[in-house]
Amino acid sequence: MTFGELCWVRPFMTAGVGLLFRGTITSRRTKQKRLVIACQAFQVVTKQRSPRPIVASTFLRAVETLLRLQSLFKHLLPLIIGIMVPLLNTSAQSLKGLQPGAKAPDIHLKDEHGRQQTLATLSGTNGLLLLFFRSADWCPFCKGQLVDLQGAQNAFVAKGINVAGVSYDSVAILADFAKRRSITYPLLSDTSSSLIDAFGIRNPEGTGIEAGIPYPGYYLIGRDGVIEKRFFETAYVNRLTASNLYSNLFGSFAIPTPSTTLDATPHVAISTIQSDAEVTPGAVVRLAVVIKPAPDTHIYAPGAEKLHYHVASLTIYPSDLYIAAETSYPKAQLMNFSDLGQTVPVYTGTTLLSTSVAAVVDRRTIPLFAKDPSLQVKGVVDYQPCTSKVCFPPTSVPVAWTIGLKQLDRERVPESLQHK
Repeated sequence: MTFGELCWVRPFMTAGVGLLFRGTITSRRTKQKRLVIACQAFQVVTKQRSPRPIVASTFLRAVETLLRLQSLFKHLLPLIIGIMVPLLNTSAQSLKGLQPGAKAPDIHLKDEHGRQQTLATLSGTNGLLLLFFRSADWCPFCKGQLVDLQGAQNAFVAKGINVAGVSYDSVAILADFAKRRSITYPLLSDTSSSLIDAFGIRNPEGTGIEAGIPYPGYYLIGRDGVIEKRFFETAYVNRLTASNLYSNLFGSFAIPTPSTTLDATPHVAISTIQSDAEVTPGAVVRLAVVIKPAPDTHIYAPGAEKLHYHVASLTIYPSDLYIAAETSYPKAQLMNFSDLGQTVPVYTGTTLLSTSVAAVVDRRTIPLFAKDPSLQVKGVVDYQPCTSKVCFPPTSVPVAWTIGLKQLDRERVPESLQHK
């Protein structure tokens, strides 16, 4: 499941609808906040969790217009939903293209050094992580992703997985970018988009200098040439960081990451970790809380609320500066309370509650991030600790993470090499 599919959180539904119909919008900033929540609420209501960016922006403009006519909006909302649902029915994982289990096409492309590469020459002992990106010339989000992958390359190689990138850029463009940003893994030039087409991921909306670009994303290809996994986001500004992807595959992060142990957490030890300390805006970062119950202590897992227990949860507070995915919870163990005649899901050992977050990228936020490149993400952990003899009162612990935001790389290759 992609970040785009996860990030439209159910709690926004009630808040979003309430904000839409409450009084008069009094300021531009208030309107922007309500529009963000409204869009998120709409996607939850319609169960369209990952809209195409163009369609989403169209919906936002429609909502903005209708907010000026709030008396009409309540009556028009069902009609808008009826029109927009078919248009929003494209998610990242439902994009056309080769799926896990399919045989990957062979590769016959030149890298940034002009060397001919094949799937065999590119793969490590355990396969190849192949990144399709839009352009190392004009796409700042691609450039940030390529540099990010460079930082995690050694971690993948240590697992026997080589990495490489593919775009419709010329060899000269790739060579210029690789030299400027010290990229050491192969960047493959697919100027005819033949490999892009073979994987079935050409973006049909690409026109002009963008004609032939792929949907950006990763394929993990086994040594036998079979596709094992694919990772694609919906909006082109959102890119799964390499360390986040690594944690999806191996359960740990690719590079050392910030970790903070919180003080005064009764009956459990709580620490916060994150997949990346610094990223470009739009990059999808994994944030996690690690809960370690004391000996002979358990906390309740999702599902226990059906028996009226207070379950452990991680809630990220909403913001107009970032979007957050639903929290991911590990598999629980079942504990039998024979005296109560109950079998309850609990956590007794080290437990990881995680989510993914990406900074919002638009004309409003980019200048803000330039002035203050630290994104503060805040939330709360709720839990109720119990021992074999006694249950303690439910506890809420505030948590926070700081993500550094780099400036987007907008430098293009020399004009003579640029896409035109």
